[in-house]
Amino acid sequence: MKLDKYRNFNYEEILLNIPHPFVQYKKIKFSAVDNSKIVLDLTIPKSKIKGVIIDSPEFKVKNKDYLNLAKYSMLGYIIVSLHIRGQAGNSENKTPCSHFPFVDCNYEKPYYNLVFQDSLDTIHLVEKLFPNKDIIATGLGQGAAISIVCASYYDSIKELFILDCSLCDIVNTYNNNKKYPFFKNIYKFESDFSDKIDHLYSTLNSIDVLNFSNSIRQKVHYGLSYLDPKTPIKTQLKLLDTLQDVEIQHYKFLDYKKIFQHHFDDYILEILANK
Repeated sequence: MKLDKYRNFNYEEILLNIPHPFVQYKKIKFSAVDNSKIVLDLTIPKSKIKGVIIDSPEFKVKNKDYLNLAKYSMLGYIIVSLHIRGQAGNSENKTPCSHFPFVDCNYEKPYYNLVFQDSLDTIHLVEKLFPNKDIIATGLGQGAAISIVCASYYDSIKELFILDCSLCDIVNTYNNNKKYPFFKNIYKFESDFSDKIDHLYSTLNSIDVLNFSNSIRQKVHYGLSYLDPKTPIKTQLKLLDTLQDVEIQHYKFLDYKKIFQHHFDDYILEILANK
């Protein structure tokens, strides 16, 4: 999968008139490689800036609102929330994907190739707007996968807070869980285009985060839920074995949704508050 680390593109900054004594709110729109408009929400502390957090949401989950983003900025961190193209946020997707989000029956470039490029563009833009600031990548599921890909390209990302990573060991996970809702469009593609199975598997392998995780040297804080995770535990453990510096938070009695909404978020805030 070919990605451009330092792509040139146009962007627009929009200052939002949301009153807050300690935080400034901003929106950025930039032109993606296919001219889709990609949206970023920013909260910027008015005090000394410690670093930048880039948060990528789970598949088809809405981005955190400005009130929730401000919790991080109250600790001195800029937070950048990336709206994933064509999902629950406000970013466009002008490129077709017949069997969303994994594969298109005609278009060669995978949808997630574009998502990963949007994410690298976001890091590149953050480095330009806030030079010499350490970056922290956070994300759940799809957002965790995006964080890993970005960290493999950018040393400016110093730390990751991720959980229940998806897009990992995709072919094996799919073959063992073909009726799982997340894979319904892969299953449909396999049924609709039985003559294109090689193309399907090649595409899935090209977006697998195991292609990137071995190169990660940054500190990774990983939340592992044992109750109804979206990504099978066995798959997540395979990913964890590839990471060089990982600290695992084990949640044996809390399910995926509760970790996402409360406990892992509190864990991140606690770590940042003590820096």
